[in-house]
Amino acid sequence: MSTHPITVHPARSFKANSHDAVNDPHLRKSFRGAMDFLMAKRAAQFPDHNELEALRSLGETVRQRCLAKLPQLLETLEAQLTANGVKVHWAETPEEANAIIHGLIAARNGKLAVKGKSMVSEETELNHYLEAHGVQAVESDMGEYIVQLAGEKPSHIIMPAIHKTKAQIATLFHDNIPAAPYTEDVDELIQLGRNALRGMYLKADVGISGVNFAVAETGTLCLVENEGNGRMCTTVPDMHIAITGIEKVVEKLSDVIPLYSILPRSATGQAITTYFNMISRPRQPGEKDGPREVHLVLLDNGRSQAYADEQLRKTLQCIRCGACMNHCPVYSRIGGHAYGT
Repeated sequence: MSTHPITVHPARSFKANSHDAVNDPHLRKSFRGAMDFLMAKRAAQFPDHNELEALRSLGETVRQRCLAKLPQLLETLEAQLTANGVKVHWAETPEEANAIIHGLIAARNGKLAVKGKSMVSEETELNHYLEAHGVQAVESDMGEYIVQLAGEKPSHIIMPAIHKTKAQIATLFHDNIPAAPYTEDVDELIQLGRNALRGMYLKADVGISGVNFAVAETGTLCLVENEGNGRMCTTVPDMHIAITGIEKVVEKLSDVIPLYSILPRSATGQAITTYFNMISRPRQPGEKDGPREVHLVLLDNGRSQAYADEQLRKTLQCIRCGACMNHCPVYSRIGGHAYGT
């Protein structure tokens, strides 16, 4: 466990940013409508309040038990993944994580990486690092793809482009995707994005993803998604690199069940996501698809410091459902960009 300090971002720009956001009627309308919609969908998934509280308590118990054993579970995870043929890398800082990933890509003379959704890669600013070192990293999650085209950062951890209107996206696609017509039809916009991304999977040297749960007992990386892009990123390119924080490890495969039960219902108001990917090893002899190499980068970046503090340790329980953002009266008026992180 590292003693690398936590980086605290100054809040001096928050006042000006929030003032601008509050005075942007289009932003206010987008967020208010989206947050009301998401709160209603989540409420519909939990009509029985007692069931919700019981599931939350069970999920918290699982996370607390796993965190109590975190050092041992990380060692078990590494041993099991290694036995499965997955290579594990440890990074104390964002700079180390980015350098490890770039080194793996450079060893293949890679120039194109296609990425599934990963908030940890946003934390390390991986895309900018790779671009500065001659590697194009293309986001394949539709929301992430939209904000990447716009030169922005995500404004929400689950729905990165929630601050964008369909007219803004229509203009963005028309200006940035060759031969794309201007349309505000949502289905047509999604298809334009899908068509632009489809060829990237076949050309990419490397696929990069995040991890929702890393199971120690089996050496399994679990990815939750709705678009199929995560499955494409982790199966089509010859190399798959996953990156996650050290807190995402759980002890047993059975621990995933209650966490997965509450995650999509809280995040998007779905009973279950369209895809649930479980990756335990690279392609084996006789198998027709899958990467020939799988790597996992485990990032600390201050998590050890939080782990060592009795009160801060509880923050590591978070499963990144985003419900807190959806229900926050401040966030629903100014969005995520005003915070500057």
